[in-house]
Amino acid sequence: MRVFIDTNLWAYRLDRREATKSERVRGWLAEVIADHEVVISTQVLIELRAVASRKLQPPLGDRQITDVLEALNGFEVLGTDANLILDAHQLAIREQLSWFDALIAEAAIRSRCAVLFSEDFGHGRRIAGVEVVNPLLG
Repeated sequence: MRVFIDTNLWAYRLDRREATKSERVRGWLAEVIADHEVVISTQVLIELRAVASRKLQPPLGDRQITDVLEALNGFEVLGTDANLILDAHQLAIREQLSWFDALIAEAAIRSRCAVLFSEDFGHGRRIAGVEVVNPLLG
């Protein structure tokens, strides 16, 4: 199954401030990667780089960030283009999504993912046929 993994879940994997959550997400990601076709977008790479360099305490070093970005580049990465932005704008209006959530959701839709794994959007919600699943619940 094709699945899209939102930035927040990748960030939790790197965040050592909450060791329990980090380990839980690390194990969950390993299972998902083994069992599914993972898709991300350029937005995920951009956001994760910003989080790793500015929000994590301590922030990751340049080499560590490079390693993380190169590892994620091993997955299918959907590029953000003008048409995706225009469609995400309409999706934000129609679904009452924040701008950045709409960009993520539109990327999941365009990449024909069955599931969008995210802490955002509302667990169980369907957006244009894509099911939102929060793996941190339960």
